[in-house]
Amino acid sequence: MLGAHVLALVCVGLAVGLGLWQHDAWQERRSAEARDLTEQPSQPLDDVIGADDPFPGDRVGQPVEVTGTWLPEATVLISDRDDAGRRGLWVVTPLTSGGPDDPAIAVVRGWIAETDAVPPAPTGTASVTGWLQPPEGSGVLDEDPADDVYPQLRVADLVQRVDGDLYGAYVVAQDGVDGLEPADLAALPEVGRFTALRNLLYAIEWWFFGAFAAFIWWRFVRDEAELDRRLAASAADDGAPGGADGETDAAVSSLEA
Repeated sequence: MLGAHVLALVCVGLAVGLGLWQHDAWQERRSAEARDLTEQPSQPLDDVIGADDPFPGDRVGQPVEVTGTWLPEATVLISDRDDAGRRGLWVVTPLTSGGPDDPAIAVVRGWIAETDAVPPAPTGTASVTGWLQPPEGSGVLDEDPADDVYPQLRVADLVQRVDGDLYGAYVVAQDGVDGLEPADLAALPEVGRFTALRNLLYAIEWWFFGAFAAFIWWRFVRDEAELDRRLAASAADDGAPGGADGETDAAVSSLEA
């Protein structure tokens, strides 16, 4: 039985490993397509979303251009942001879409490792190209509402710091502003449901083969165990008193008498 066990383990392990490989390929291809969507030509912000419009779900990651005036007094930090495996913060400053009295949109200027590394907020006018992102808001509580660090980038939190209107979105600057490291996107565009579907089907197929190999192994072991049980029971019956041999001996003794 040892050879059967080893063969079953090899077949099942190989099928599971190949299935995981195809599953990873499926995820990587979908992520690559999502990244490709963020490389589309940039558009003016107002061509994509209006100041009073809800976030357009099909424009996640859309490159946009924003030109206006910085509002340095409204600068905030967003905690627990990853950058290449490092934990840090986003530096966010609203930028109006025109003059100081026009609606503003939050701009993620870049990433920093700790609060002590926050550079001075920019002033004056600027033109920023970045990726459009939907506002966050999963209900995470702010442990210290009095400071400038927030757990999420919510429009509702920034409204208290801006006199005018705010867009229902934010922009992640493609290049870090004023020397900051660029921040990663929190949300990527949705890719087509059939993207890399073949890889996913291959993964399911390999896992099915693995399950089939495990089933064949289980049936083999079960049948062998049943055969051994029957042989043992038959041997016990042959050697028991009154069994077939015992009855023959009794018959022979009767004839001799």
